[in-house]
Amino acid sequence: MVQIHVLGPMTILNNDLEPVVLAPKPRRLLALLAVNADTAIPVNSFVQELWGDNPPRTATATIQTYIGQVRRTIAEALKKSANEIAEEILITEGGSYVLSTRRVALDITEYEMLTAAGNAAVQRDEFVEGSELLHQAVALWRGPALVNVEAGELLGARIVHLDESLLCTLEHRIYADLQRGAHHTLVPELTELTARYPLHENFHRHLMLALYRCGRRAESLAVMRRLRARLVEELGLEPSPFLVQMEQDILRGEPSLDTHRLRSADRTIVVRQQNRQSMSGMMHSMAPSLRATG
Repeated sequence: MVQIHVLGPMTILNNDLEPVVLAPKPRRLLALLAVNADTAIPVNSFVQELWGDNPPRTATATIQTYIGQVRRTIAEALKKSANEIAEEILITEGGSYVLSTRRVALDITEYEMLTAAGNAAVQRDEFVEGSELLHQAVALWRGPALVNVEAGELLGARIVHLDESLLCTLEHRIYADLQRGAHHTLVPELTELTARYPLHENFHRHLMLALYRCGRRAESLAVMRRLRARLVEELGLEPSPFLVQMEQDILRGEPSLDTHRLRSADRTIVVRQQNRQSMSGMMHSMAPSLRATG
């Protein structure tokens, strides 16, 4: 089975786990197919991806040539014929192409399955299982998605979606870890995340709670002061109400902060994040079809 990795530098591995070389533009088409696996991508979308609004007159024929190169490359990797690949893996459907996952292992497919299962476990208050599944999902990432592939409009939008998905998955995993009582191990990670995303309120909130549960209340409140100063200076905004509530709870030593039970306000935040992630994924999966009918 050929393996295609997109959660990091794009890599293609054959049956012997040896890297497969593909020219830049055919690789870019394969990347677009891989991040939309089992979805029909119209030829017009490939043209838009490669040339934007200024395609050459031979664009359609060139796309067909590139698809042929991808099929031959996969055929060599699997020791199959190009015709077999066209029938089983990179399939023509009218004026569109589909990358079937029946004979291709995709890290993005595994990531999405683990994320869905982990989020479902958290929704059931099964935080240990949810944390373990979401840890596995995050561990599949080897760097920025498709960092070694030049991205056009469509692929670039999909990369943004994947980056946002990773942030949501990290939030949910950290939330599950807090609920299972792993606050001591979270402080270093959350300190790094708040430095990388200095305006990300949920990461700051999680850091405040983790520090408080570690008996570091003064440091927890200092996190809020720094965030408030940055928000006011850069955006002219005050922190969101759920952060203000956290600050007040810490100041008065709210007993519920020391427990690992799920509070209704916390559940609302997580449900909103999961709904946002699900809706984003749905819109991206619909995009090729919408473009085809437009």
